[in-house]
Amino acid sequence: MSLKGKYIVLVFLIVIVSRVNGQTCCSGGTPITGNLGIQGIESKSWYFQLSYDFNRLDNLYSGTEKLNNNLSERLTQTVMLQTIYSFTEKFSVNGLFTHVYQKRTINTSSGDAHVTEANGLGDIVLLAQYTPFLSLKRSLTMAIGPKLPVGKFNATDSEFGLVLSPDLQPGSGSLDGIIGVNFSEYHLFNVTGLTFNSSAGFRITTPAQRFEGDFDYRFGNETIIAIGLQKNLIIKKIGLSPSLYFNFRNTFQDKIEDLQVAGTGGIWINMFLGLSIEPSNYWAINFSGELPVYKNLNGTQLTTTYRINIGVAIKIFNN
Repeated sequence: MSLKGKYIVLVFLIVIVSRVNGQTCCSGGTPITGNLGIQGIESKSWYFQLSYDFNRLDNLYSGTEKLNNNLSERLTQTVMLQTIYSFTEKFSVNGLFTHVYQKRTINTSSGDAHVTEANGLGDIVLLAQYTPFLSLKRSLTMAIGPKLPVGKFNATDSEFGLVLSPDLQPGSGSLDGIIGVNFSEYHLFNVTGLTFNSSAGFRITTPAQRFEGDFDYRFGNETIIAIGLQKNLIIKKIGLSPSLYFNFRNTFQDKIEDLQVAGTGGIWINMFLGLSIEPSNYWAINFSGELPVYKNLNGTQLTTTYRINIGVAIKIFNN
């Protein structure tokens, strides 16, 4: 393709992506950075959590203004497997594996609906974790590692055979860096079972070739900070832990080559309500729901209306 031809196609792609792009996530729709689950565990122990995440996006925003929307919606469903193994109380490894299904529906003025679907394995995150202290009073865990581009990133529209926009792909196609930290203070204010939790995750992205290798697409760098409280209760020998968290998320705009993609990036503040049911020390059922509180988005974007997560966690101790 000639240089002039590539430029024309590049401008065309930016216009197309900016018109169809919704709220971008870490791996083309996979909620990776916000689900790292960084934590320290006892030496020589395993931790597994299998969870299902449902994200409905049909709120249309431009900046902080909510717009009328009866033309489009998007559903993202993700199955996630997290596993942690602790070599010692200070050193452990953390892995996150995902499978993603996305469905976008665009209703036309004539009453027809155009449905686009994509599914497949998402990218994998592998982290090395260091826990300088883990006690009955407080804990601190730091993590660093790559997000490996093993997920599918060239899925096509079943109707027209066109390559789907990057935010609809199960994978990102890019090798990214992840940095995370988690701090917990137990028995806050000397209240038994009251825990203050805080965490931060940072994703540093790299470009990946798209559109038959003619152009590089780069998702915006991302920062997520979460703070909240959890209260541990014992009712009839069953542990119950309700929680309330607030999540701050900031992403830079995506880029095609060196040109920013409209309708990507912004600031989100969301509220999470959770409940963990722990019949024993070895396993638990976790529920959480997310509701938006505030957003200030770049351009016009389809964004989360609500999100639900349910998971089962298992701990294996090496006694």
